[in-house]
Amino acid sequence: MHMCNRYSLTAELADLTERFRIDRVHVPYLMRYNIAPTQQIPIIQQIGEERCLNQQRWGLMPYWGKNSINANVDTLTDRRYLRNMLTKKRCVVPCSGFYIWKIEGKTKSAWRVVHRTKPTFAMPGIFDVWLDSERNEYPMCTVITRGNAFGTNHPLPLVLDEEAIELWLNPKETRTEVLQATLCSLEDADFRIYPVTPYVENRAWETPDCIAEVPPSLALTKI
Repeated sequence: MHMCNRYSLTAELADLTERFRIDRVHVPYLMRYNIAPTQQIPIIQQIGEERCLNQQRWGLMPYWGKNSINANVDTLTDRRYLRNMLTKKRCVVPCSGFYIWKIEGKTKSAWRVVHRTKPTFAMPGIFDVWLDSERNEYPMCTVITRGNAFGTNHPLPLVLDEEAIELWLNPKETRTEVLQATLCSLEDADFRIYPVTPYVENRAWETPDCIAEVPPSLALTKI
C-alpha cells in the first residue's frame, strides 16, 4: 500500500513562502485538497543561490516498479538510481495532511493525518528527470517514508525539521552517509488523525470537503 496516495496542501502562498523561505515562485500556485499520483505537485528545490517553488510529476517513471510514489528510507542506498538521486537531486514536498484508509472486514474508512504543531510540514523527496524520445524533459519525484501509519500498511512520510531542511536542500552536501544518517535520525512526527469523507478516494473530488472532519460512520465505504 502506498503512503499517501492522496494528500493535501492548503497553505496560502504567502505562508508557504515565509515558512520555507522561498525566494522565487516558478509556477502558478493553488491550494490543493486531494493531490493524487501522476499529477504535478508543488516542490521546493535549490536552484543556484535561490530556493524555488517549482512543480514535478508525483511518481517515478517509466520502468522501476509500481511503488514509485514513495521510497523507503532503509533502501535508499541499496539501488544505484535511488542513491544517485539522494546525492544529487533532492527536494522538499510541502504537505498539510495526507489520507489513509483503514480496512475492517468488508468495509474501509478514510482518515486524514495532520501534524499536531505544523500546519504545513516538509516531506523529504528525491527526483529525476525523464527524457522522452524527442528529448523533452519531465521532472518527477518520490517521497521518502519509514514505518507504517496507525496500524495500517500505509508507510509514513518522514518530516524534516528546520536543520534537516537546510541540509537536504544544500546541493554541496553529497555525502551519502551524512544524508542517510540525517534521515534515519529524524524523530517520529507527532501526527493525529480524524475521519473524512470516503470521496477522497476519487481523484476528481477536489474541494474543501475533502479535509473536513466527519462522524466515523460517514467515513465508511464498502470494499
